Amino acid sequence: MCKCKKKAGSLANANREAAVCVTVNVTNIVKYISFAGIAIVGIIFGTRCYAECTKENRKEE
Repeated sequence: MCKCKKKAGSLANANREAAVCVTVNVTNIVKYISFAGIAIVGIIFGTRCYAECTKENRKEE
């Protein structure tokens, strides 16, 4: 028997408990979703304004 199987068997036989603590921070989730939404709206508005400005500059020339 290889060393891996011996170690796996000894770990399976040991009575060990593992505790996992999962924390969901809703305020941080809402905060980052809000920032992402503001950034997306800003990008869309900015590109539209830039397109309008360049269109008006081309008409003047």
